[in-house]
Amino acid sequence: MIIDSSTALPPWHQRRGFTLIEVSLVLLSCVFAAILAGWWVGQIRQRARCDRFVEDLRTFSTAFHGYRQKQGKWPAGNNGAVVIPAGMERSLQETNWLKPTPLGGNYSWGAPSPTPAEGKALEAGTLRVTAFPPNQPLEVSAADLLYIDGQIDDGNLATGNFRTGFNGWPVYLVKL
Repeated sequence: MIIDSSTALPPWHQRRGFTLIEVSLVLLSCVFAAILAGWWVGQIRQRARCDRFVEDLRTFSTAFHGYRQKQGKWPAGNNGAVVIPAGMERSLQETNWLKPTPLGGNYSWGAPSPTPAEGKALEAGTLRVTAFPPNQPLEVSAADLLYIDGQIDDGNLATGNFRTGFNGWPVYLVKL
């Protein structure tokens, strides 16, 4: 059999398949890109949850300040989670107060308590997040708490109005 070289295809036009190594590298690159994209989307979703939490704290703080301004005192507190403090029904009914927080757990209010030395009430109530129900665990990292603190306070969880309290759960001081 004689092959006519004038009709043969040049080397760049000859068909050949991909090697197993080439296919593996492409698949590995796709898997790596998917993992990176998933992590990035997760970070964006967590930041959005933190931002919704900050917005809730601002809304609640405004409502409690309004009550304080009208009544001359803070509402009674320590009623537990998923309970609207007495007198705050109109202010909090249309908010996220009765829903789980974006970070898990539920919101609760703590009225200022007397200081032992002076016997007078502190000028700050506390917006707290409690996570006692097992079906509402608190899903927040230290990095998330620092991000939230940077949004509404001084960026330090040991000082300022936003801190960590019992079990490391978030506490926001509502001051005059």
